[in-house]
Amino acid sequence: MTLTIVTPTYNRAHTLSRLYDSLRNQNTGGFSWLVIDDGSTDNTREVVEGFIAENKIPIRYLYKENGGKHSALNVSFREVSSELLFIVDSDDILTPDAVETILKDWEVVRDKNLCGISYLRGYDAERVIGDMHPQDHAIDNFINLRYNRGIGGDKAEVWRTECLRDFQFPEYPGERFISESVAWIYLAKKWDMLMVNKIVYVTEYLEGGLTQTGRKLRFQCPNLMAYGSLMTMSKEFSLKIRIKETLLYIVYSKFGGKTLSEMLVSPYKIRINFCYIPGLLLYHYWRRTIGNK
Repeated sequence: MTLTIVTPTYNRAHTLSRLYDSLRNQNTGGFSWLVIDDGSTDNTREVVEGFIAENKIPIRYLYKENGGKHSALNVSFREVSSELLFIVDSDDILTPDAVETILKDWEVVRDKNLCGISYLRGYDAERVIGDMHPQDHAIDNFINLRYNRGIGGDKAEVWRTECLRDFQFPEYPGERFISESVAWIYLAKKWDMLMVNKIVYVTEYLEGGLTQTGRKLRFQCPNLMAYGSLMTMSKEFSLKIRIKETLLYIVYSKFGGKTLSEMLVSPYKIRINFCYIPGLLLYHYWRRTIGNK
C-alpha cells in the first residue's frame, strides 16, 4: 500500500459510516484505513468491526486509553508503514477521486526531496474553505505560505511517513489538545511540499469538535500550547509572528504555573525578557475574562 488514511476518533461512532462510505467508494485502491480509537465509550469498536467484516477495503483498528488526538497521532507515526500518511477526521469525508489524485500527484514528485502534498478542503466538492494556494502544483514551504504569507483555511495535507518517524507530540497528563500544525512546522523546517489547488477533503464542523473549541481549552492545556508557541518563535517566521508567539508563550507558561526563570530555559531569552511585561498583562486580562464565563 502506498497510502494509509489515519483516523483518530473519540465517541464518533455515529459519524464514522459517512467516512467509511466515502472510502469504499473511492475510484481506485492502493490505500488502507487505520482507525485509532482514543478511548471511546460508545460503540466505536463494534461499528468499525462491522466495516472490517464487509471486507470492502483494508482496515486496521487500534484502541488506546484516552489522551487526546495528538496522542493518537503519535501512535500512527509509529505504526504506519506505507509511504504516505493522510489524516482524515472521523466526521469528514473524501471526494471519490481523492486517493486517485494523491497517488497520481505523488508519482510525479516521489523522487523529489519533499515531505508531502497540500490539497484543499471544502465545505463541499465545489466550495473551498479559506484561501487557495497562490500557485497550483507549485513547490513551496508550509511555514512560508501558511504563516508568513497568511494563506488561511484548513488544508488537506498528505505526508511522507518517513519524515514523521522521528516526531512525537509531547504528552502531559490531563492535557488533550495541541494543534496538528506543530508537526507540520517541524517538517517545514526541513522540507518543502507540493501545493495543489484541488478539493479532496470535505469538512463538516460539528458541535463539540476540536475546531469548535476556543481559548479556554487552550488555557487548559498550557504545557502543550507553550510548546507549540516555542516551535513558532524561530527564525523561519516573520518578526510579527515571532513577537505574537512569544507573548502567547508567556501567557501559556503562566497558566501552566511557570516562573520567568523557567520560561527562559529556551533559545529566545532576550525576546522573552523583552515581551515579559506585556505578556504578563495579557495573561491577567485573559484569566479575568475566562473566570467571568
